[in-house]
Amino acid sequence: MITKKDNKESMSELLQDIESLKLKLIKSGSDKGLNDPRTLQISEQLDTYIVKYQRLAAQKSAL
Repeated sequence: MITKKDNKESMSELLQDIESLKLKLIKSGSDKGLNDPRTLQISEQLDTYIVKYQRLAAQKSAL
């Protein structure tokens, strides 16, 4: 079971990762283009982290 403390730490870490990936995505998109495989990979990874964050937020509100 996820405790509130674990949930909060995970959310904080995810937010940091999301912010970092957003910056990488912007740079990659600007430098290499939006259709570059690396840009698309970063975008997919960012999507995954956002979904994880949303799930944790939903769990937190359900507690």
